[in-house]
Amino acid sequence: MFLAVTICSFSTVTAQEKQSITGKLIGEKNYEAIPFAYIFLFKTTDVTLVSRTSSDLNGEFKIGPVIKGSYRLEISAIGYQRQFKFIDIISNSDSDAGIIYLQDTVYTLTGAIVEGERFKAKSEKEKTTFFITKEMLDASYTGTDILKLVPGIQIDIMKNISLNGSRDILIFVDGAERDRNFISQLSPGQIDKVEVVNTPSSNYDGNITGAINIILKKERDYGFSGKFYAEIPTSGSEMYIFPTYNLNYGFKKLNLYTSYNGEMCYLDINESTYRKVWDFQDTTEIISNQYVWQKNWSHKFHYGLDYFFSPLDQFNFYAFYNPYSREFDGDVEVQASGSINNLWKARKEDTDMNTSTFYSLYYRHLFNKEGHEIKLDISNHNFQAKNRTDYIYTGSEKNMADQTSCVKPEQKAISIKIDYLITLGRDLNLSTGIKGNFRKLQDRSSDDFNYIEKILAIYGAVAYKKNKIDLSSGLRAEKSASNLENSFGNKELSFLPYASFNYKITGKQNIQFSYKRTLRRPNLYQLNPYTSVNDPYSVYKGNPLLKPEHRSNISVEHSIRFNSNYLSSRLFYDNMTDVIGGLTFINDQGLFDTQVNNMGTIHQYGMQVSGALKLGIVTVNPSLRLFNRYTSGNDLAKSYYIKNRHNLVLESGLSAVASFKHDVTASFVFQYNSPKNDIQGNSFCDALYFLSLEKTFRKKMKAGIVSAIPFSKSFTYLGSEFDEFNFCSYYEGHVKFSFPFYFKLSYQFNLGSKKDRISHDKEEIDNLPKKGF
Repeated sequence: MFLAVTICSFSTVTAQEKQSITGKLIGEKNYEAIPFAYIFLFKTTDVTLVSRTSSDLNGEFKIGPVIKGSYRLEISAIGYQRQFKFIDIISNSDSDAGIIYLQDTVYTLTGAIVEGERFKAKSEKEKTTFFITKEMLDASYTGTDILKLVPGIQIDIMKNISLNGSRDILIFVDGAERDRNFISQLSPGQIDKVEVVNTPSSNYDGNITGAINIILKKERDYGFSGKFYAEIPTSGSEMYIFPTYNLNYGFKKLNLYTSYNGEMCYLDINESTYRKVWDFQDTTEIISNQYVWQKNWSHKFHYGLDYFFSPLDQFNFYAFYNPYSREFDGDVEVQASGSINNLWKARKEDTDMNTSTFYSLYYRHLFNKEGHEIKLDISNHNFQAKNRTDYIYTGSEKNMADQTSCVKPEQKAISIKIDYLITLGRDLNLSTGIKGNFRKLQDRSSDDFNYIEKILAIYGAVAYKKNKIDLSSGLRAEKSASNLENSFGNKELSFLPYASFNYKITGKQNIQFSYKRTLRRPNLYQLNPYTSVNDPYSVYKGNPLLKPEHRSNISVEHSIRFNSNYLSSRLFYDNMTDVIGGLTFINDQGLFDTQVNNMGTIHQYGMQVSGALKLGIVTVNPSLRLFNRYTSGNDLAKSYYIKNRHNLVLESGLSAVASFKHDVTASFVFQYNSPKNDIQGNSFCDALYFLSLEKTFRKKMKAGIVSAIPFSKSFTYLGSEFDEFNFCSYYEGHVKFSFPFYFKLSYQFNLGSKKDRISHDKEEIDNLPKKGF
């Protein structure tokens, strides 16, 4: 009997000891998870320490075993105030302490310097996180400079950003969607890490192939702070500068901010085209040269406010105003010989005025239950422009007339988005949402183009994480209805699935499998049926009947960290159907006629290698994509005798930073892409590289000298070539440099402490494709 009582008592105690206390630690200001915090569990009766543990990377903890009774949790984390919470255990199941918010605190260390080197990158479920090192900070003046040093991200000489060869990407700052202009006004010292999303989930828009999320440091400006950045040219006749400033004022629950991005690019451009047309009887050669002065300017003003109603409720207003112009003025010569013999000379005069505005309201609410939140985003984006080109004939022949092309595009877009996130247990998360887009496109110079598009998207994703396994899948359904006034109406339903499986082989090695289906809709200028004239022998026309282009991607990636270094290798396969592109042919009038159409299918497969490596005093970030690209024309392309083609394509990038004494840094950035075959024709450009030397003064002022392509005075920014059954064409656009270098200068100040800023999304709008460089 004694033995039975003992066994029963032991069994009861054992059952009680299986109970645990769970919870999650969140920063009260930035709402980010707090990892590696210490959690202690004490009895309230005699202050006995029962157990201790620490939070994981997601800020979650589980402490035990415990029996029924009253306890006190004590949480301690570096940079946060000590927190206490009392818990009564009255049942036999685990007890959830819920979300515990920790307040920031500041410690002043005197006479101590702590130096260390963080590891460069790590791979997670759908993203790779690159951590900002001191060398990267020393070599950078703006957020754009930081991105140049991240493997896989390419930034051309006009600051356009692409990821893995695609510009159909989103850029975020702390989860808030921004554009490249906003990134350029960020101070490098604000940035903690950069997340590169190669396979976006179903919560992203259907046309997105990748995303970049810049995570700022937890401590933000509180009080009055700002930064000024200037680029100083060394040539009086040419200009290539991108000045910025940002100002911020934070007080209690309110944060006000404004910033500016400028772009002034005045350069000599030479565009040359060689064309040849033949039939059974005659051959005609056409040589065209445009010697023009490129005048690109843009002034973009951002402004907004954040307001924290409570730790659970946030509100944001954000807006920008952006006037800009891109004009080519100069002389044009077109020489035709063979069956046609004449010389056409003209003075080219561009009138290009564009205005883009954006307004958004954002609200976020965190529920008391852990992992539950809802977000609402309403935005309005407007674009209006006048794009006119006049060719004023200056030759001697009397039968030649002036030529004019003019469009007055206008676009109005409204977007409403609601996202909801819920946690189903400790290992399972569910996210879902709905988004509605309305776009009205028109050409105010013509009654033939009034286009309305409505898109409704419903999406959801499930994520499961347990031990070494991280699994997520989702589906996005987009229903679109488009209508061209007095012409046609189209309706389409697209299903865009997504799946990702990540397995942690060891603490430093990961392998990931992913699948993603996306689509790309045509933009305003591709849809507009207006016929524009480029010279006496060529015309261009859009197509309102275009269908969206669909894409599928499958990839497997392996990543490894070693000795504070990072290296990843990736195999991928891409398939694109209904590819949107220009179809060039010789029309009935004998002109080179380019019309936008759905052209067929492209598929490509290959490998990608990227890394972040430390070699002595030099940090090297290489990136390389090598793939086979196959094109297959549809019936329309085949009717113009366009052949299926294959090409081996290389896309490469390399950045290197060397740090020296006295806060002196030298950096090198290199990019090269081999010619890429489209369904019709190839496109190419020259290699691009930058050399720079910087010096930092007391962490507030930085000065440097930069040279773009220092060993060449001419750069081919864009080229194309066609070789068809009855014609061929070869085009190159060159920019001429007379200045070998320019200076950079930045200064930042802070007259207060720190405060957080709220994240929200914004909508993009179609702009006129850039001309020239």
